Amino acid sequence: MARETRDIAYPIAFTGFILLVMTILVIDPDRMNGLTLAKYFWFYSTLLLTGVITFGLAFYSMSVASIDITKSIMIGILTVVIIDISRYSNMEMMNAKIFLLVIISFFFFDTFFHHYKKATKVFQFVLIAFALLEVIWGYCQLYAYIPDMQKDFTLSGSLPHTNSYAMFLAITLPIALYWTITLFQKLKYGYSRLLTEADEEHVRLEIVDDILLFLLSALGLIGILSILPFTGIPSAWFIAGCSGLFVLYFKLNLHSFIKASILRSHKRTAISGITLLLVIGLLTTGFYRLRKDEINEHLLTWKISLQVLKEKPITGVGIGNFRKAFGDAQTIYFEQGEPTEQEVALAGNPNCPVNDFIQLATGTGIIGILLFIGLIVSVLFSGFRNMDKHPEKLAITGALIAFILAGFINSPIQSLSLSILLVLLISLGTSDIQPARKRIPKVIPIMTSLLLIGITTTIVYPQFTMFKAYKQWAHGRLYYKMKIYATAAKIYAPLTNTLRHPYFFMEYGYALSQTGQHEESIAILQRVAQILPDPQIYNRIGKSYQALGEYQLAEQYFQKAHHMVPNLVYPNFLLAQLYLEMGLRDKTLECARQILTLKPKKESEETLHIKAQMEQLIQRLD
Repeated sequence: MARETRDIAYPIAFTGFILLVMTILVIDPDRMNGLTLAKYFWFYSTLLLTGVITFGLAFYSMSVASIDITKSIMIGILTVVIIDISRYSNMEMMNAKIFLLVIISFFFFDTFFHHYKKATKVFQFVLIAFALLEVIWGYCQLYAYIPDMQKDFTLSGSLPHTNSYAMFLAITLPIALYWTITLFQKLKYGYSRLLTEADEEHVRLEIVDDILLFLLSALGLIGILSILPFTGIPSAWFIAGCSGLFVLYFKLNLHSFIKASILRSHKRTAISGITLLLVIGLLTTGFYRLRKDEINEHLLTWKISLQVLKEKPITGVGIGNFRKAFGDAQTIYFEQGEPTEQEVALAGNPNCPVNDFIQLATGTGIIGILLFIGLIVSVLFSGFRNMDKHPEKLAITGALIAFILAGFINSPIQSLSLSILLVLLISLGTSDIQPARKRIPKVIPIMTSLLLIGITTTIVYPQFTMFKAYKQWAHGRLYYKMKIYATAAKIYAPLTNTLRHPYFFMEYGYALSQTGQHEESIAILQRVAQILPDPQIYNRIGKSYQALGEYQLAEQYFQKAHHMVPNLVYPNFLLAQLYLEMGLRDKTLECARQILTLKPKKESEETLHIKAQMEQLIQRLD
């Protein structure tokens, strides 16, 4: 590539990929059920742009293309996801197709960093800058400086949930920590150079650049540390602490200090080691006692997820289908198994995310999870192997370790913003690899980029045609929220052939039932039940059957909602009302007494009111 062409191409390419990463910051003040549509449509647009840029780089570059183990594994994951799309389809927004687009973005990032290696360092500071912006955004939310954009009073920055916000900051912390220490050490050395070297002007300009970058890193680090406690997410504190200690261990050369201490005094080292183990044991025990219910709930989800994995261990249930399979497995477990009282009390809504490794294992099967683990291992190995020649890999490796810990505790991949962050970290972690790669003809990357652009366009173009439908949904929701269900249902009706989002169908089905169109409501909500496991859906279907006089079917759906999350009071309340309407006195009393003994995960005014009604009902029937 000629120098003139390169001077023009670099700013264009850099801007395109910055815009892609800026998906993290995009927000729509009119969020619908926690879904920021603007973020997705921004991602679609910028991904197409970066695809065109990638094709241009592949076509005009004179460098020889190559392939390594990370790319090979990514191609394998790409193949698994495409096969999943051909086998399954669902109506979720963050489904297999979105997952496929995120994987494709890796190849675009990889091509860009292959041609512009210096950009890898720049993008680390871009992430720090984004983290600092999120911190400022968070403080504005805390102190209500942006009231128009803060309608739900949560600390979430530009991300849809507080948990995603806390995870983003925790994952970015090791990068900010590394560069704060590195630039501080470099500045100390720079001032000594300024006193000794003749070219003072060059050194002075370099020092000014380092000071600005140091201020950015230090402010980012201080901001993350200061706002993380306000998120109220202990797992994010744990992840930030572990990844920060990892960076400090290698950056401050603590392993050499520990090695020297061992050589000096074995007795002192033994005592220190035992003390450290005791401290870790006490901290672990204390943390378990403080978060006992939360930890046991996670263990319960793992237990039920293993049942899902046993059904299709090789191929999995399909990406995006895990929650439905998990909901069915949890229903069967509480209906036919032998759950303990603790498990009944801790059972959660299957619609809530569990950790990424479980979702990938059950979604893609053993093949998919082995590919994913192989990808993580290869990237971490690359980071450790190249740390001597490229010290900045320590920051990326620390961030990847933070992401892995987050994946074990929660599900960061479910967030589009965090998925893009993971792909960017993998691309940064595998750039500048020195060992020889397998050389391939130049025509292959050109054809590959065209193929990826074709896949991206095939997925993205229909989404743009749905934008008007989403706007109409937003318009209909105004009436839905005001409980003007007839008007809402009228607006929703023409959208059923276009939209595929489950929450749209939930709202439409509920609006139909509220206007007396129970048969149509049942048909719509049964479609949603095939995708989204939620006891609320079964409750609504049961109420429609009850209104139609189909008492046995109503009973089945109320019981299904009860068995799915047995600590919920409302399904049993509906059962008691149904039995009362059917004239079944004994069953009504049994159900009412069961409600009084139930211990919901969180007491609310609604549950207390229901229990008071049941006490009155028992007194009246006795």
